[in-house]
Amino acid sequence: MKLPVVLTTDKSKENEVILAIDMSPELEAFRGHFPDNPILPGVVQIDWAVRFAAIHLGIKEPPVHDFQVKFRNIICPGVPISLTLKLDNLKKRLSFAYQSKDVLMSSGQLKLGTRT
Repeated sequence: MKLPVVLTTDKSKENEVILAIDMSPELEAFRGHFPDNPILPGVVQIDWAVRFAAIHLGIKEPPVHDFQVKFRNIICPGVPISLTLKLDNLKKRLSFAYQSKDVLMSSGQLKLGTRT
């Protein structure tokens, strides 16, 4: 699945990036989920977090496990979204948060690498 267009990138802090994402109604992620009321699936939000972290924070796309995710609000097409990604190299954790202006839409943490 193709990633959405990134409108702006803020990498002013080490191991952190904030991306403004174009949530165009034409995104493949909205197709079929749901036809009359499209929303961004949770699995896509996790996928985008890992893939954008690979691009902007230099991590390889390793297996991830121990998901801790909270979906607070539904992300719909056309809603302005920013994605904040934070990498904790010591704990091998990736934290993410999707926001629309000041409203938290979802957030979570993923453990990177294989289980030990």
